[in-house]
Amino acid sequence: GTGWVGKHSNLINREIGSFFFIGELILDLALEPDGPIADYCGTCTRCIDACPTDAIVDPYVVDGSKCISYFTIELKEAIPAEVRGKFQNWAFGCDICQDVCPWNRFARPHQTPDFQLNSPLKEFTKRDWEEITEEVFREVFQRSAVKRTKLAGLRRNIGFLGD
Repeated sequence: GTGWVGKHSNLINREIGSFFFIGELILDLALEPDGPIADYCGTCTRCIDACPTDAIVDPYVVDGSKCISYFTIELKEAIPAEVRGKFQNWAFGCDICQDVCPWNRFARPHQTPDFQLNSPLKEFTKRDWEEITEEVFREVFQRSAVKRTKLAGLRRNIGFLGD
């Protein structure tokens, strides 16, 4: 197996943690499968304890409707007031459960140029983000998942973070 599903519901690999993409090959070859990987989360609850919106309702069970990623990417209406102050500056998606996972101490930063942060964006202030135009948004995020939330959604998310 490639790994095991952690208590945060992400696939974990002993050598590289849970920060990776999965691909699939469809072949006409007879291959011998390897066996399943044991669960190595043990008694650890770091991901559960760290989730600021309590989206990990039980080990291995995530209530997606409580997850910051849902609120900042998928939700199209207003973000509920009861989660205000819990986003820890996440304006698009969230990796808190992965950031605290001890298996990710083995994770290495990727070197893929397509995933590197566009340098001018690193210097953006909250005001810069609030004033970004539709044209700039489309240009900067044309090949990015950020376009899923659209400019209006990104502005909503940034406004929700407060000052």
